[in-house]
Amino acid sequence: MKMVIVVCPEGRHEAFRNLIEKHEIHAYTEMRDITGEGDTGKKFGTVVWPGQSTIMLIVVSDDKKAEIEKAIKECQSKLYPAEGMRAFVLPVEEVL
Repeated sequence: MKMVIVVCPEGRHEAFRNLIEKHEIHAYTEMRDITGEGDTGKKFGTVVWPGQSTIMLIVVSDDKKAEIEKAIKECQSKLYPAEGMRAFVLPVEEVL
């Protein structure tokens, strides 16, 4: 199993959620109003550094990994240059 951590721009998480649901991935955790700094700059939700992100934690079986990668790349292709979307894949040793 894999855990996919997706950092998604605010306002794009619903479109991404719809994409993963089309791939029959229905189990995830979503955390909104996340701030930080990355390749596309600072996003602190302020006037000086506008914008925030949503983090989605998605655990999928190994055979679903390719499907979620496809959904991530599809969503990334629709972003503006100042919007950043990254995904990180970690192994899941066990589920309790």
